Amino acid sequence: MAEQMTDRAVPQSSSGSLSSSRFVMLVGVTAVLFFLCLLPLEAIPEIPVDIDSKPFFIPLVLTALLPAGKPGIAIGLGVALGEGLRDLMEGYELDDPIGFIGYAIAFPLTSYVIAGRPLNPLLLSFGAIFCAFIQAAFEASSFLLFGEESIAIAVQSAIGNTITHGIIWGALPLVFLVPALHGRFERFLGFAPKGRHTDADPLPQPETGFSASPDAIAWADGLSFRYPGRRSAALDRLSFDVRRGEVLGVIGRSESGKSTLCRVMAGLAPKATGGEIAGWLETRGEAVKIGFVSDNPSALMTQTRPIREVEAALAHEATTAEDAETKALAALAELGIGEADARRYVWELPARAQLMIALAAATVIEPDILILDEVAAELDAAGLALLHSVVDAIRDRDGAVILVDNDVDRQFAWSDRIAILDGGRLERIDATHELLNDDEPLAAIGFPQPLALAGSATLDAEDIPPSAPPGIECLAMDAICFAYEDNTPILDGASLTVRAGEIVAVAGANGSGKTSLARLAVGLAEPSAGQIVIANQREGEDRFDHVAAVIHTPSAFFSERSVAAEIALPLRRAGLAAEEIRTRTAAVAEALDLGDTLEEDPLTLANGIAKRVQIATMLANGAHILILDEPAVRMDPVERALLKNAIRGLAAMGTAILLLDHDTDLIAELADHIYFLADGALTEAGTPGEGLGPANRALLKMLDLRVPHRFEAADGRANRSDRAEETSA
Repeated sequence: MAEQMTDRAVPQSSSGSLSSSRFVMLVGVTAVLFFLCLLPLEAIPEIPVDIDSKPFFIPLVLTALLPAGKPGIAIGLGVALGEGLRDLMEGYELDDPIGFIGYAIAFPLTSYVIAGRPLNPLLLSFGAIFCAFIQAAFEASSFLLFGEESIAIAVQSAIGNTITHGIIWGALPLVFLVPALHGRFERFLGFAPKGRHTDADPLPQPETGFSASPDAIAWADGLSFRYPGRRSAALDRLSFDVRRGEVLGVIGRSESGKSTLCRVMAGLAPKATGGEIAGWLETRGEAVKIGFVSDNPSALMTQTRPIREVEAALAHEATTAEDAETKALAALAELGIGEADARRYVWELPARAQLMIALAAATVIEPDILILDEVAAELDAAGLALLHSVVDAIRDRDGAVILVDNDVDRQFAWSDRIAILDGGRLERIDATHELLNDDEPLAAIGFPQPLALAGSATLDAEDIPPSAPPGIECLAMDAICFAYEDNTPILDGASLTVRAGEIVAVAGANGSGKTSLARLAVGLAEPSAGQIVIANQREGEDRFDHVAAVIHTPSAFFSERSVAAEIALPLRRAGLAAEEIRTRTAAVAEALDLGDTLEEDPLTLANGIAKRVQIATMLANGAHILILDEPAVRMDPVERALLKNAIRGLAAMGTAILLLDHDTDLIAELADHIYFLADGALTEAGTPGEGLGPANRALLKMLDLRVPHRFEAADGRANRSDRAEETSA
């Protein structure tokens, strides 16, 4: 994503306001949804005198959930646009504009009828009928204006469409959909849930007077921000600058404000998110070009093909279409995306490639500031090398990089200064070498010192304690073959076994097939050849009764309205007693430090916390086989420690655990045995000390993996000791 930051003050603004960009977005969302739902309803024949079926529940849900006023106008215009697209396909008629006017009037009025009580079924039903009647009356009036039908025919049409649109396709689905979506859907459009009032105080007035460095490109002065419907501020009076030729690292616990800071700096918040903002963002110069790669890059993509995504970033540059294509292909090629892949659909490419597409779009404009929001955690060794080269290139040409990353070793190796956030506040910002000499700031937020400085905290490969003797064979995969629908081979004769009480890790680069292996193990896909055997699985029995999985994207996993209900869901399905469900839910929540979030909606949580909720649900499940697909991605060090303790505890109780990851640090700390996955084949590599130690550096580099930090640090100390002995001799 590419943006421009101009020299601007940020006055306090309200979360209920609707900016022009969000107004247009809401018009477009409504139009597309209404149009797509109109198409299948065309199969239902019309009743004479133009009584038809239209999906009124779509715009009515939006009207019920969003504030009255401008959102209602946007919804009405969106419905008119969606209907207009359908009419163009059928053939435009003179009376069509009358119906469009009806939409533009009916939905804004209905938004005031429903007002702040979206969960009242009687009010919802009345609002749906009221809206349908107004639109039907306008549409029926066209019979009198442009046709020769009688008033009786017009009345018959209005009543008929009020019943079909307002009751059948309006009130009936509405009273079920609104309670199900209330409190969730609004936040995606940047609004607080209606009917839920918070006692939030106004944002604190900023204390001005921050003095930026002469080298600063941009700076914040007393910057505060709060999301819609939230009581506390996500950012609380931050003052800092971003300087030319530097990498500014940002670290902090989950929900400390890191991603929010990125969104505000990139211009997305509050423009796209809604919310209240106060303070100042200023730049040195007329405009500063911003490149932004979020922690979910595919969510910000607007084009269907990589080359078009990168070209779109150049839309505001003075360049021809031919030059834009040339620059786009060059930017993608530098990040490992060849021309063939650049012209494929984005969703056909693996996650790492999608991240590189977003990085190419952010850097092709040669930004003054590149913002990277927990991007490095997703990458294997080869991807990290590419990312590091991009960071160095921007620093070398006097640009700046804001690097959000909770890997303290990477931060201390890459960053010139480091900012520590806690609870939305800037606790400290200082030169990296200053923080290296003071362990208190990191200790205050529960973060460890970099392993290069941790001394005895590092671990030699041979010092890993032997694992307990494994139990019975729980999962066996024998000569597994698997390919995508286009026949691209992913796995070719892969075999492994996992026993009770054993943690087996599969280490592989991005795109090597780890997630496919996880999907096969849990039963979400079937191999084209080979056999998967689950201990104690009876013929015809569902594999899900024995295997639990933690998938890569938590938001695709949740279905319940609270964390407590999400954790308890598999226990309810298993038929456990209510008291047993409460006991297990409380125990697993305590193990993963989720006690304060049990009543929160899991879809509104930060990624690290959401991943812990997903893991807690699987832990409570009690399945004797657990599949973990990159479980620690974007977790902070405190969350990682909780995760590791929970995994070790499960293994001690006899659970068979299959860990699939490119994070060799996590594998070294947890695994009893490891396999390498490359070219579709699994190769057994023994213990972590045998497979991941410095002696295997060349092999790991070939596999796009790296020696774990703790082995690297121990090896570095040994080498320094050897050199010292040679010097003294």
